[in-house]
Amino acid sequence: MFTIPFEDDIRAVPNILIGILFVLLPFVEKQFIKKLLANKVYIIVIALILFTVLSSLIIGTISEDMYVIKKLFISIAVLVLSIPIKKSFKIQLFFILSVTLGNFISVFSLVNYTSEVGAFEIASGQHINDLLFIERLYFGFINSLSIAFSLKIWSKVPKKYRLFLVFNMLLSACMLFLVVSRMAIITVLLIFMIKVFYETNLKKSLITVALILGTVAAFFLFNDNLAKRFLYVDKKNDFFYKIREWEPRYVIWNCAFSHLVNSSEHKLLIGDGFGMTQENLNNCYINSMTKKERIAYFLETRFNTHNQYLDLLLSKGLIGLAIFLFLIFSLIRLNNKDINQLNILLVLVLFALIENLFHRQIGVYLFALILIVLTPNKSEDNLLDE
Repeated sequence: MFTIPFEDDIRAVPNILIGILFVLLPFVEKQFIKKLLANKVYIIVIALILFTVLSSLIIGTISEDMYVIKKLFISIAVLVLSIPIKKSFKIQLFFILSVTLGNFISVFSLVNYTSEVGAFEIASGQHINDLLFIERLYFGFINSLSIAFSLKIWSKVPKKYRLFLVFNMLLSACMLFLVVSRMAIITVLLIFMIKVFYETNLKKSLITVALILGTVAAFFLFNDNLAKRFLYVDKKNDFFYKIREWEPRYVIWNCAFSHLVNSSEHKLLIGDGFGMTQENLNNCYINSMTKKERIAYFLETRFNTHNQYLDLLLSKGLIGLAIFLFLIFSLIRLNNKDINQLNILLVLVLFALIENLFHRQIGVYLFALILIVLTPNKSEDNLLDE
């Protein structure tokens, strides 16, 4: 799990490790198949993936969909390999350590870049992804998870180690505001406010939330990058014009919903397949935009739906989406008495609104990691017992 945040740079390493661990698994856990079948959450994930394969076979798009299907099988592999693990707490701690290391690397790159160009202008542009240890969207996702994990394991670590968790949360939060990862900022604010309202009385909660919002307001006032990227601040054009011109999801989601409205009953049930959905989006980009440069950019980038729920609805139909939503519902029921676990799930739910996690290798790794944490072994103990 330590390598997940650096997956873009060492993509083959996690896969090699999975292969080696799979060979060793029968020697470590002789009843792994029995334990796998006894885990209802893992069974739902397997059902989702099996339906994905079956529906692709039915509509004849298995070869076009294989680029997503083979990534989904990675999630099954990770879940199976997690069965012998007794304490998911350790996984979370290693993940937090790796994110802290990644943030230090990013700070070093940002400082070097600023000293070279003489300015700190990263509100937009591809270069920000080259400076961070992973592209901005997943940088936000990973740091949000790191904060949620820190809050989760807070009670499991000795007091002398909690200073590190505080440092990690502060560093992650500052980095999110520094690079203006919008969904991550919203997610982290929600996590902290939910945590405060759940664990303190109303008066203290309101005071704490007021301090948090005041700090955020100060960031907006003194960080020009934050205002430009988050609020699309620009004196020349109005807010909605900039949304239409600057935010790709405005075009992407319009195309996705347009195709959904015109779908037949058969396609609504089992979808068009991942490959055909992408082709439909590409055709819509050509017909819905007038600027040749922007059309070329969308086609070259091959923008997918950037929404996991929409992606499943279009590619795998109502059935595929229903299985995924049932998985989310099952996780809520399983963790409904633990606010920290629900906050971890919230990170997944919110980021699935803006990204197709199943289209990226790191996306399926993070998806599997969250499932492992949200379905802990009943024998998991406090670190102090070790």
